[in-house]
Amino acid sequence: MSPNLIVFDGASGAGKTTLAKALQEQFLPENWLYFSIDTLVYSLPPSVLKRCNEENDWRSLDPNALMNGAFSCVNALLDAGNKVIFDAVISTPQRALKMDLAFERHERLYVGLVCDLPELERRTFDRGDRTLDEVRHGFYTSPHHLKYDLKLDSTKTPATELATIIAATLQEKVREA
Repeated sequence: MSPNLIVFDGASGAGKTTLAKALQEQFLPENWLYFSIDTLVYSLPPSVLKRCNEENDWRSLDPNALMNGAFSCVNALLDAGNKVIFDAVISTPQRALKMDLAFERHERLYVGLVCDLPELERRTFDRGDRTLDEVRHGFYTSPHHLKYDLKLDSTKTPATELATIIAATLQEKVREA
């Protein structure tokens, strides 16, 4: 059975979203849906989202409920027959285990995406929608907790090149299946 789920794990600003979009184009005409923990975060009330992103104040949220909700959404998409690219920051061994268990019925490809801290900070400054504290936290806590099929560095490598590497790895897994 070939993978129907690709999981990107890496710090905020590592380029997960840009890479997912490049990979979606690489896979055409086959359609892969993109889903991120940010899909849920950006559905928060504007005042809460502003507090989270500008002040790095997440106290009013239950991170486990948010992550479990994301896992449930991804599972629903997969169970309906879709292929999914999912991105998140898996910052603890416990969260990695929960994710592994949540997706155990599906074939998956785990991709750890790293980026040098100065580049993450530059990207964050350019984006203007996250704090440096959040980025530094992600830098020090992910990607470290999954058994990665690939670990890629987005510091200087363009997303299109990384997407080609992922697509080739996925094709290899399909041939092995």
